[in-house]
Amino acid sequence: MRGRFRRVVARLWPDSLFRRLAIILFAGLLAAHGLSYGLVALNVFGLSSEEGDDYFMRYIATAVAVLDRVKPEERPAWLERLGRPTYRYVLRDGGEIEAAPPKRRQGNLARLRVMMGEGHDAQTVFYLDAQNRRRLGWLIHLKDGSPLMLEFVARRTVISPWLPAAFAAQLFALAFFTWIAVKLATQPLVRLERAANGFGSDLRGEPLPEDGPKEVARAATAFNAMKRRIAEQAVERIQILAGISRRLQTPITRMRLRADFLGDGDAREKLQGDLQEMQTLVKQGLALARGRDEIAGQRCQTDLHALIDSLVCDYSDAGESVRFSGERGVTIFTHPQALRRIMINLIDNGLKFGEDVEVAIDAQRSNRIVITVSDRGPGIPDEHLKSVFLPFYRVEASRSRETGGTGLGLAIAQQLVSALRGTLTLANRDGGGLEARLEFSS
Repeated sequence: MRGRFRRVVARLWPDSLFRRLAIILFAGLLAAHGLSYGLVALNVFGLSSEEGDDYFMRYIATAVAVLDRVKPEERPAWLERLGRPTYRYVLRDGGEIEAAPPKRRQGNLARLRVMMGEGHDAQTVFYLDAQNRRRLGWLIHLKDGSPLMLEFVARRTVISPWLPAAFAAQLFALAFFTWIAVKLATQPLVRLERAANGFGSDLRGEPLPEDGPKEVARAATAFNAMKRRIAEQAVERIQILAGISRRLQTPITRMRLRADFLGDGDAREKLQGDLQEMQTLVKQGLALARGRDEIAGQRCQTDLHALIDSLVCDYSDAGESVRFSGERGVTIFTHPQALRRIMINLIDNGLKFGEDVEVAIDAQRSNRIVITVSDRGPGIPDEHLKSVFLPFYRVEASRSRETGGTGLGLAIAQQLVSALRGTLTLANRDGGGLEARLEFSS
């Protein structure tokens, strides 16, 4: 039973820190607010039994003293003045005397007799009201022997008409200021989340503002320091990779020249093929190292349809089977050369491992532009769909570039897409083939 209760609570309990804090804080304030109202109501409507009884007896004794001093013919006019919402006075006799009143009632009657003085009597009786309902009342005799019936009316709690509106306004104020307090408390976390999400795509992004409460300022300072250290290490490694790639080009070129003088034609061709593969690997290594630096320039509004259409036309002129579909007039604020390189890598990947490559643009969604590059081929096993974005990762174990490639094409594309603040995902198509999906904010 306890486990079931916990599961229900876990389903109902929100997963957002903002909502959790808001619920806890508002529930606490609401409980304190309700308790305050309850104490006020108890103080007004629920006096202690001893104090309330003493006050009640004194008021009845005062009313009896007033009626003793006025003329009998004037007494009916005084009854309404002396009555209260919970009881009233009636000049009549009758009723069934209560045989054994409770101790509290007996004590109240004894105190009332003492307060009224000699010549007065008081006892509890049961009488029938206008609807023939049995009611409890007190029968008192004035000094001249005249009977006075104290009839109790069903007690009603009188609430001021403005009280519900005031209570609702206070609840609204509590909810509003709770929202403000929780918003201020969680806003630094939102900024930290945005900075962390943008950190992967832009190592040179703006640092977090180091202001606000001490804890928030310290967290922002630590995050900025971590960001600087990671950026410095990434730049250092990229520079090492770029330097090695540049220095390898010269000896590879010399080796290709020397290979031309080899006498054995078969050996020469194999050596030149290996050198060509090495040179391609070096060029792609340079492209991977320079990827972010090449798009550091200013971006511009780009006609997406025109850019992809010109690229597809170049492939068609080269005899490749590439089709394009998409609406005209779709523009995007981006770096056109980086986007062009992404599309080339994806189209080349589709032509190399599949056929019938198709490029499509979907701008129907609000503030989102989706570009898909799909092909018909073997696709990629599901367990490799995420790993293929890693540098030098190849699904095929073969060392041949003609079948396995260098393993850098998708890594370069992913790096550039991340720098453009977009997303790149791969998925296998029904009926065979692969679909690369690019998403950008318009």
